[in-house]
Amino acid sequence: MRAWNCVTWGGPGHLKLGTTPEPECGDGEVEITVKACGINFADLLMISGQFQVRPELPFVPGMEVAGRITRLGPGCEAFSLGQKAAAYVRHGGYAEKVVAPIAQVAAIPESIQLEVAAAFPVSYGSAELALDRAGLSANEIVVIGGAAGAVGSACIELAKQRGAVVIACVGDDAKEKIARACGADQIISSHSRRLYEDLREVAPDGVDVIIDPVGGIFFEETLRALGYGGRIVSLGFASGKIPSIRANHFLVRHQSLVGSSFGLTCVKDPGRISARWPQLSAMLEAGQIKPRISQTRSFAELPKALQMLKDRKVAGRIVIS
Repeated sequence: MRAWNCVTWGGPGHLKLGTTPEPECGDGEVEITVKACGINFADLLMISGQFQVRPELPFVPGMEVAGRITRLGPGCEAFSLGQKAAAYVRHGGYAEKVVAPIAQVAAIPESIQLEVAAAFPVSYGSAELALDRAGLSANEIVVIGGAAGAVGSACIELAKQRGAVVIACVGDDAKEKIARACGADQIISSHSRRLYEDLREVAPDGVDVIIDPVGGIFFEETLRALGYGGRIVSLGFASGKIPSIRANHFLVRHQSLVGSSFGLTCVKDPGRISARWPQLSAMLEAGQIKPRISQTRSFAELPKALQMLKDRKVAGRIVIS
């Protein structure tokens, strides 16, 4: 079957369009004939060899897919052949077919386009887990970094569904429009040289939760604005800089720092992920959450789409159809 192959570590231009063997479907797995794929920043890390998991070369990248179920392994009675589905896979998504464990598969309502569904599982699964890790409650103030990105925009929508007050940090006007469309209450520039002061002006008593996929200076400045009993959730280090932390800061102000890894949780605690899919799918069908797709590209344009994401030339999601 056709697939994009990573044959050497590097950027999008190193990917090769070719073939790969059809996957085998084992116990607790379903085969999905892929009709659309989501593009994720983690894909760039994986093909460059910088992701937490380094598959053996050559491999097929791609971790977010949508299509129809065409094969069922034993123990998959909850799904049916021909059913629309979206899934997270560690890799293998940029191919005509992929196999996924059922804990990582969400049933998708027939009313939802597969291009929309392809931008759903990784972003909303990651966002829901992060907010759950934070214990975000109604009326709490949450700061979301990278708020126009795939996970950031999903965090805004899900935080608003929880009744929280959202401060979105974005880098430009186009990204501000996305954050506002998702329901952000306040917008702050992530490039501000006085980020701490900007946050204190909006939340003088401090914020309750910080969702941080950025690291670096963003982590350090937003942490200063975290109030008593506040929680900061680390999702990654898009800035390329891992901050150093003084533990006494958390002790004195009764604060918490937690990590949130969607991919690892799928492996270590799959029930925690699978339990979220029915509610998230229902919210998707009801229009309470809506992936913000800015561009749809053909399968042949995958390297170009990944390069656009790498160059930060797109606001919203890119989907391969």
